[in-house]
Amino acid sequence: MSLAEVQTKPVLWRSDYIIDSLPSWIYTDNEEPRTDAECRAKISSLQYTIKDIELQIEIRELEFRTGSSRHGSAFEFDKWRSQALRAKQTHLCLLNAYNYWLILNERSKPDETSKLNRVIQLLIDEPDDFVVQLEKLL
Repeated sequence: MSLAEVQTKPVLWRSDYIIDSLPSWIYTDNEEPRTDAECRAKISSLQYTIKDIELQIEIRELEFRTGSSRHGSAFEFDKWRSQALRAKQTHLCLLNAYNYWLILNERSKPDETSKLNRVIQLLIDEPDDFVVQLEKLL
């Protein structure tokens, strides 16, 4: 994909969640998670995929060394291995983006204990805008 094509695609993530050092396609080709649960599910899936790629590489290396390889030559095997490693790199970049998103969202959530303390304080103080303040906490 050319740089011009990437630049014409809309960025699907909010700027607060973009890591500058990651490839731009991460944020143009993949939607930003909507919930923590969705993000955790994507992370879990990516972790499994990365482990599967590593296992495939290990299996094919052993097959190649023992002479039972589906690859006709070392060149063919190295070509396949290069593609597998690129796939792993792609998934690691996505994993990085989702972990970053999740960490930022976890830190931005108020602590449940402090939230409860604030509700208790509102009940004690009985301010005129009690409902408004309570809604903001929720």
